[in-house]
Amino acid sequence: MINSKTNLRSLGKAREMAQASGFDISYAYDDLVFSEHNVFIIKFHERDYSKLYLYFNIDCDPKVALSIEQKMIKYGPVSEMGVVRKGFFSIKQAEDKEELELSFME
Repeated sequence: MINSKTNLRSLGKAREMAQASGFDISYAYDDLVFSEHNVFIIKFHERDYSKLYLYFNIDCDPKVALSIEQKMIKYGPVSEMGVVRKGFFSIKQAEDKEELELSFME
């Protein structure tokens, strides 16, 4: 049984973590939270919303990604959120559509 307290996604806490790494949130959709400039995406765990998965843009400099990751992990206990780096993502315009294609690579 899932505790109702962990059954609520906390966009505010995800935003605090992003801000602790020097970025803000530009967009949130369902279980995904996009950083400004699409540097990274935070994805909420499927069942335990106190766990966050971190994906970096495939074009993000590895040193920048590591710095962001470390800042978020360090801030995790303050926000009562756990952060796990899961991999990379790419985003591109879908052909002949006004949609974006998002691909995750773990």
